[in-house]
Amino acid sequence: MWPRVRQWAVATIILVPVMAWFSLVGGQSVPSVIRSLPLALVLSAAIGSFAWVLIPAAARISSGWHPTFRWALYLTTMVSCAVAGTALSATVPILVGVLDARDIIANTTLIFRDNIAGTIPVTIIIGIALILMGAAKARLEATELSLKTQQLERERAEKVATEAQLASLSSRVQPHFLFNTLNTISGLIREQPSRAEAMIEHLSSLLRSSLDGQEVVPIAQELKLVTDYLEIQRTRLGGRLRYDLAVADDAAGMVPPFALQTLVENTLKHVAGRRPEGVTLRVGARRDGVRLVLDVTDDGPGFDADAMRAGHGLDILARRLRGVFGGAATLTFDRQPRSMTVRVEVPIT
Repeated sequence: MWPRVRQWAVATIILVPVMAWFSLVGGQSVPSVIRSLPLALVLSAAIGSFAWVLIPAAARISSGWHPTFRWALYLTTMVSCAVAGTALSATVPILVGVLDARDIIANTTLIFRDNIAGTIPVTIIIGIALILMGAAKARLEATELSLKTQQLERERAEKVATEAQLASLSSRVQPHFLFNTLNTISGLIREQPSRAEAMIEHLSSLLRSSLDGQEVVPIAQELKLVTDYLEIQRTRLGGRLRYDLAVADDAAGMVPPFALQTLVENTLKHVAGRRPEGVTLRVGARRDGVRLVLDVTDDGPGFDADAMRAGHGLDILARRLRGVFGGAATLTFDRQPRSMTVRVEVPIT
């Protein structure tokens, strides 16, 4: 409300000296111009009042129009404000008794005719200037808001990335995970030293990836990490874990580290850890237009996506995706009677 009142006041103040200047240019003497200042003030207030109501309405109506048609409406509105304001102000001298009311039509017509030639161009000039200033101010405010939003998003992304990095590192070096993995390695050293050596290499690669602070990594690197993780788990679980990698030749793009691994780990927790027969996994990566699609499908009963715990697994992954890609990335769930698919889609950059 108050910004519009200020705009009306500014327009009224500007109109008075501009109209006085037009009068001087038109050949009127200085005393005549001074005597006409009260009428100029009334004209300014009347035109400004109409503009205060009609121009914002025109802006709302034409917000989605082509600029040519939008400015045509602006100009029509300004001319209408000038005509209406001049006509209204022409009655003021009669209403206050300055002019004889017995000939109201003649006097009103005379005042209107003497001033309309000046009020229309002045109104158009000042109206255009105020509209351009308002548009520039709106763009500046939008830019400032965008910069603040981007800064907040960057700060949020950095925080989430830090939390996710610590969470992924923690999940990889949990005492029970390390104990189980090292215990398996210990049991393989004498009987199957080659498998023990391979498992040590997988574990070393997994831990190095946990310490990597990159925001995104190539999908090939993420697939290598997932393979290391699955091989460790398959060595531990034996025949209870069966998996297949279905990677399309055109699969390419960048993803947050441990994005695909989080999907696999979530499946092992909900299925392999709860069923004696274990789980069969299909890990997929493919390109769909300008998007990279990653999915993990298991043969278990699935889980309720609404039951995701805040600060764990998939919840952290969803927050990381928002932090890196905004609304362009998605995390979706497809629960079927005998399978569950968790899918991540990110734009290919």
